[in-house]
Amino acid sequence: MQNKFTVTNRFIKSEARNCFFLLFFLFFPFAVFSQSLDNSLVDTLASTRRVLIDNIFLTGNKKTKDRIILRELSIEKGGAYSFEALEEIIIADRNKIYNTKLFNEVEVAILELDFDKVDIVINVTERWYLFPIPLLDIIDRNFNDWWVNHDADLSRLIYGLSLYHFNMRGMNERMTVTAQFGFTKKFEVNYSMPYIDRSQRHGLSFSAKYLEYNNLHYKTIENKRVFVETEDLLRTTLGFGVSYTLRNSFYTRHSFGVDYNKNTVADTVLLLNPNYLGTGANEQNILKLNYSYSVDRRDIAAYPLDGYSFSIGIDHIGFGLKNSVYRTSFQTSYAKYFDLKKGFYFNSLVSVNLSTPPEQPYTLLSGLGFSNRLVRGYELYTIFAQNYFLNKSTFKKAVFRGSTKWKSMPLEQFQYIPYALYLKTYVDFGYATNTENLEGNAHLSDRWLAGAGFGLDFVTMYDFVIRAEYSFNNIGESGFFLSLTSDF
Repeated sequence: MQNKFTVTNRFIKSEARNCFFLLFFLFFPFAVFSQSLDNSLVDTLASTRRVLIDNIFLTGNKKTKDRIILRELSIEKGGAYSFEALEEIIIADRNKIYNTKLFNEVEVAILELDFDKVDIVINVTERWYLFPIPLLDIIDRNFNDWWVNHDADLSRLIYGLSLYHFNMRGMNERMTVTAQFGFTKKFEVNYSMPYIDRSQRHGLSFSAKYLEYNNLHYKTIENKRVFVETEDLLRTTLGFGVSYTLRNSFYTRHSFGVDYNKNTVADTVLLLNPNYLGTGANEQNILKLNYSYSVDRRDIAAYPLDGYSFSIGIDHIGFGLKNSVYRTSFQTSYAKYFDLKKGFYFNSLVSVNLSTPPEQPYTLLSGLGFSNRLVRGYELYTIFAQNYFLNKSTFKKAVFRGSTKWKSMPLEQFQYIPYALYLKTYVDFGYATNTENLEGNAHLSDRWLAGAGFGLDFVTMYDFVIRAEYSFNNIGESGFFLSLTSDF
């Protein structure tokens, strides 16, 4: 009996063990599948999670009105959003707030109250808004033009005082008053109101100026401007302007403007260049109507690394005034910025300008070589042209980026100091058609211009950019160039 029981007991244990393994192999795949299903379910719930914005809190805006900040938000109180989409939206909204140029720092955070309810907290650090700045500048197109073409002549300096008042009344209104002396005397007032209505879509701006010139460029030789200097008054300019803007979405703007300028010159100027005013008299009246449309989807407008911008504009000068001239021009540009990740970036600009009639007075001439509208490597030249094409491309790598707090600075608006350094290389192309009857402009017109090089960009507080570049051009020249503006 004992042997029988032992055998039976072993049989039961063996069967129990077999059943355990059978159950294990039967249910293990289900258990694994269940765990996978649970994870998938969690991911699905996370991706389909919708949250309600219970409230939006603003902090740090001591002067700026709440509605100026809220105007830049795609989100709204009481709105429901996918949580994943919300995270992306607040990044774009943060950039829009920063691009108002009212704040040094902008932080937007999601405060989760429940699985389906959140608050949005926006914290800003305001900039300093009132700048009485002593004015010390050069009359020439850029630092390189002054340093090389004019031997760093200190008599070409302009000096005075500019008063910048940003964010007046906390409504992002801006006023600039300038009193300038030296090479050119100028008195100018500009005032802009970005929003004049409750919907914050319509804006107005006004300008007035008066200028006196005792030193004046009146012609070009080998694509370099030639100046005349006397103790007598050579030219005066009186101007007024008003413009209306419509911001019907976050990223698009329409602008309509009217400008009037009256130029008066001495006989000396007309003897040197009879086509200086193009009216056959010492006086020129210019009434200009203009329209422009722009789309700006750049991440940070002062130094963009991602996004794009597009603009198109048309203006007409004329309308039958006595001693008037006539011109119709068209301009368009498109810039694209690529974030290639891991600190690498690429951007490219295409710009086109067309105008008619082909023969214009000297005062209306424009083209390549002004501001950052140039082929890099040709900073020392001007290529006056009624029609031109420009392409600029830059590839860059962030060397370092960061920020610091200057805690001993008593003014909070200057404590935050961002900084970034970029190493870059670039290639530019341009073509400008020669302006009719303009002597000294043929050297670089009606031919393809190319420039390439390498350099450094340093970006810091209050949108300040320093560009140091070494460029080569396709006429065999090279040199070091310093600029205080972004590429484009």
